[in-house]
Amino acid sequence: MASRSRTRIQLCGKLVVDLDGHRIEGSLTGKQSRLLFAFLALNRLRPVKRDELIEALWDEHLPQAADVALRALLSKVRAQLGHDVIRGKGELEIRLPSDTWIDLEAAVEAIHRAESAVVQQQWQDAWWPTRIALNISKRDFLPGGGGHWVEERRRMLDEVRLRAYEAIAAMGIGLGGSELASAQRSAHALIDEAPFHEAGYRFLMQALEAKGNVAEALIAYDGLRSLLREELGAAPAPATQAVYRRLLEIEDGETGAPARALKTMLFIDMVGSTKRAAELGDKAWRELMSSYREVIREHIERYAGQEVDSPGDGFFATFKKPGDAIGAACAAMTAVRRLGVEIRAGVHAGECEVTNRRVTGIAVHVGARIAALASSSQILVSSTVRDLVAGSDIEFEDRGLQALTGVPGEWHLFAVSFCSPRERRVASSSGTTAVPA
Repeated sequence: MASRSRTRIQLCGKLVVDLDGHRIEGSLTGKQSRLLFAFLALNRLRPVKRDELIEALWDEHLPQAADVALRALLSKVRAQLGHDVIRGKGELEIRLPSDTWIDLEAAVEAIHRAESAVVQQQWQDAWWPTRIALNISKRDFLPGGGGHWVEERRRMLDEVRLRAYEAIAAMGIGLGGSELASAQRSAHALIDEAPFHEAGYRFLMQALEAKGNVAEALIAYDGLRSLLREELGAAPAPATQAVYRRLLEIEDGETGAPARALKTMLFIDMVGSTKRAAELGDKAWRELMSSYREVIREHIERYAGQEVDSPGDGFFATFKKPGDAIGAACAAMTAVRRLGVEIRAGVHAGECEVTNRRVTGIAVHVGARIAALASSSQILVSSTVRDLVAGSDIEFEDRGLQALTGVPGEWHLFAVSFCSPRERRVASSSGTTAVPA
């Protein structure tokens, strides 16, 4: 277990600044002093120009002599913190230990870990990081502070909180039993905070369905449909309508029973997403994620795949043929490089339990764990998949026997070293040049 950082900064809720065991937030008197410290702390990995700092501190309400005002404020804060903490003149840097813990950053990192665990259906692994993200995101960022950058961080916290509710709802539905009540509460919280965010209604419908309250689930859908029609003149999204149609079938007694089916499973995860998000900033990161999801979904659909789940930057999809799953992974891996993104992927084939389009079972866990072992720009497959595509143009490199976390025994894994001509044509049509995966 990693040691706990001795420098901890809480910017959400009550300000707490613990520098190596010394609480110094009381020294940061005045709103501007705290804004200056917070901005430099969150941007501690790069130098900050004076003009940027002035804009962050005063936004549209610049004092007449802004540079003079900044110089006075810096002198004050340096006196409060110590003159060696903030360095530089034209460009300013704050000196903090490399393992400094800041609650806002911890919330973003925690929700990413939680969503990665959810897509792998590792419910217990998702529990703790989800609670961290939710507890931090429920607090206001820099209470009393203002400015564009402060509002942007608050919006980011709002998004983290909604994502945390989604993860809790998914966990509750995945675990079932007494945890369905938690899923239902989180779904209601989503609806209360974001009434036009349809995920909350879908989770509520699924939780009620799992509890056997199909009629209540249908009432929840009707509430959403009325809201969208009256306020926007719109209808629920296709994904929400699909849940509704399934509920109608259950009401009619046509489905609902678990079924065993042979599936090929593809798991995809973005490499280094937390670091990339920190480097890009909120707006650029949201734009990148939108393009990234579009590219991945395009190639899943192109190879006749069915998206099962996609929390955060992860994807779980099923295919009828293992060659199609590998082809989708190869083509997607090449295509996202245009975005400056690298992914890892894992493919496994086995019998799963399919209940109302939810795919579960040991084979799903195996596929998720295989993906977790893959390196950047690598596609790992099980020996089952390798055997099923024997005779195709796909080539592999032996990666030997590997232990998969939480899965008994050792598993013989192979890395895709070369895709078939079809994948090269698909990558070419996407405006990229195919390379060995």
